[in-house]
Amino acid sequence: MFVPRGVDVPSLDQDKLWDYTPLKNLKAGQLLVGGDMLGSTFENDLFSEHRIMVSPKITGRIVEVMPAG
Repeated sequence: MFVPRGVDVPSLDQDKLWDYTPLKNLKAGQLLVGGDMLGSTFENDLFSEHRIMVSPKITGRIVEVMPAG
């Protein structure tokens, strides 16, 4: 869902533990760049999938892929 400019949406609670689901095609040694998706978590009924992505100015290789949880 696109959130237009000027709309104030509260961010995710960073103190809560979230259930993480990694993408199935991630492998150790794979190169990632800003904007690549790592996985997702359930956010709420309005946004059922919150995508977890690489920050825009980061590039690197995956060291280890953690299981869902």
